[in-house]
Amino acid sequence: DDKEDEEDDPAKPNDYDEFCRRRMQQKAEEEMERRRQDALNRQQQQQQAAAKAAEPKEDDFATRMLKKMGWKEGTGLGKEGQGMQNPLVMKKTDRAAGVIAEGQGKRDAPQPAAGQPTAKQPKPGEKAAAAPTRPPTKVLLLNNLVGAGEVDEDLEGETAEEASKYGKLKRCVVKEIKGVPDSEAVRIFLEYETVESATKALVDMNGRYFGGRVVKARFFDEQRFASGDLEKRDGLE
Repeated sequence: DDKEDEEDDPAKPNDYDEFCRRRMQQKAEEEMERRRQDALNRQQQQQQAAAKAAEPKEDDFATRMLKKMGWKEGTGLGKEGQGMQNPLVMKKTDRAAGVIAEGQGKRDAPQPAAGQPTAKQPKPGEKAAAAPTRPPTKVLLLNNLVGAGEVDEDLEGETAEEASKYGKLKRCVVKEIKGVPDSEAVRIFLEYETVESATKALVDMNGRYFGGRVVKARFFDEQRFASGDLEKRDGLE
């Protein structure tokens, strides 16, 4: 009897009490580990989100073309790097007008002065592209997008991608000719599915600034294009 009373003495711990203590300790450790893992997962998600936000965005058409011509981000556009550090882009204000502004970069884009018209403005000493006089067709001719010797294997595809923003494009053809001024040396033809799409492209592209050039866009004779007559013909353009 004395031995049985000794084993049941509540003042002394037994195996069950030890089991409960260890069980509570295990649960506390598991909870701490779960909280640690949750905190670690949140930290990883935040790091991934920050890394994704910091990923460079795909260059737009103008930036890709300028890089092909040797321009590097953070450098000026001039021969000695003295010009602006971002390509000019067109910001539309309505269907037939827009403003020229420096692309997004380290500096804020310039704003037009108060009272200044929002139509496309030529550079000092440079005339704006002439307004088209030919009746609308499904084919556009672009001049002065690039100069002589600047045609590469990507120009056609990149121009077609940009031109497709105005409607369904059937064909883009790039032709370089010799014996003409640099501004007319590279002729880029855009054939659209409809006259409406070609007109939209002309309104936006004619007079557009690109790498220090003023792009000239005009309608081109559909029969000449279909027959492959892409050379410059005085009196026909």
